[in-house]
Amino acid sequence: ASALRSSPRPTRPSALHAMSSSAAAPRTQRRQMRPLMVGAACLAAWKLVPQGGAFVPPRAEEGMPARRAILSAGLLGGMAAGLPQSSEAAEFFLLGKVPGPFEMDPKKAIITGDAKSSEATEARNQVLAMQKQAEEALEKLQKDPQADLQYMITPMGVGDLRLATNTINNLMDDKTAAATQRWQRLMIQAKVQFEDDIPFPTSRKGEVKPRGEKRNARIIEALEEYIKDSKELMKFL
Repeated sequence: ASALRSSPRPTRPSALHAMSSSAAAPRTQRRQMRPLMVGAACLAAWKLVPQGGAFVPPRAEEGMPARRAILSAGLLGGMAAGLPQSSEAAEFFLLGKVPGPFEMDPKKAIITGDAKSSEATEARNQVLAMQKQAEEALEKLQKDPQADLQYMITPMGVGDLRLATNTINNLMDDKTAAATQRWQRLMIQAKVQFEDDIPFPTSRKGEVKPRGEKRNARIIEALEEYIKDSKELMKFL
């Protein structure tokens, strides 16, 4: 009886330990099977690819080029010609320059309003005056990189330009107005750009410093763009 009391009682594995052991076995098997599954998928994908290449053009009838071949040639021609700028006509191989949806030859403009009215004349004179101001500012800046051009910045400068060009847009039919509105947007964008860079930079202490070369280069570029766009708009009148 004393021997039975002193012998240790055999321990039974707990239910939690049994569950963890049974769950660990399938997890280990899945890890071992994962490389085999990946390899089988790669093999199946390789068999689906034709031996002659990933793309096999369909046969074309005699004397008739394949449709895919024509499309491919067109895409390659467009890529070779390069991507044009958004404000200029696209140029394609063998086709020359193809005008965009908002581009038009001023000679084909259709004016439906009264271009000789006092309102239209005032708008035209306003645009020409602002163009002349930009030309004079460009000449000053080219002679003196530190010329003070802050007189060009007025509270209603962009607003006056918008009103004047809107009057010109309203003289045109819908198709022509789309072309003049394009030049209007480019003019306003250029004006905002050179007005942002014209002021002299200041330090934290409020000391005025001279404009740098890059700042002046941006002003000159914006002024030249503004003058060019203004002249293009005036061709419609």
